[in-house]
Amino acid sequence: MKYVIYLISIILLLGINLGLFTQIPLKGQIPNLLFLFALCASLEKKDFDFFFISFVCGAFLDFYSTGFFGGFTLAFLTVSLCMHLVASNILVMEFNWKTLSAALAVSLLTVDIILCLYGFMAFKFNWTSGYTGFKIIMSGFIPSLVYNGLLLYPVYLFSNFVKRTLDNFRVRSRGVIR
Repeated sequence: MKYVIYLISIILLLGINLGLFTQIPLKGQIPNLLFLFALCASLEKKDFDFFFISFVCGAFLDFYSTGFFGGFTLAFLTVSLCMHLVASNILVMEFNWKTLSAALAVSLLTVDIILCLYGFMAFKFNWTSGYTGFKIIMSGFIPSLVYNGLLLYPVYLFSNFVKRTLDNFRVRSRGVIR
């Protein structure tokens, strides 16, 4: 049941991303709500549902992107695993706007670098006819960081809402034992 709820949440965020935010770009950049959802899920310390969320979000973005297939999936899985390990083993405090902003900046930069390297490798192995260079990808980094930063906290609240909904379903399914 929880994977169905995750899938519905991802489809809802993808619809908002493609339907609403493609109409209001900021310096040619649109926010990536699926990336933000995968990031927020990876910062959860107690479970490993972020693997499913990152895989599905990356696969959906791979279907909608013009790059070589698998780049977003690889980038999301790698960044989500690294962020989960950092959140579980290094950070001992609760997340606030400072730690979320730092996590966003590091993860967005890492995703951009992985996508650039993945596209370059696909080009060098003759799997694709062209690739987007590092300079072009990094030229949109600051507007993308600002736009994603504006929507990070609402997506974080949405992610917490989904977690609470799933926790309520688990409690109801157990029942009361006296």
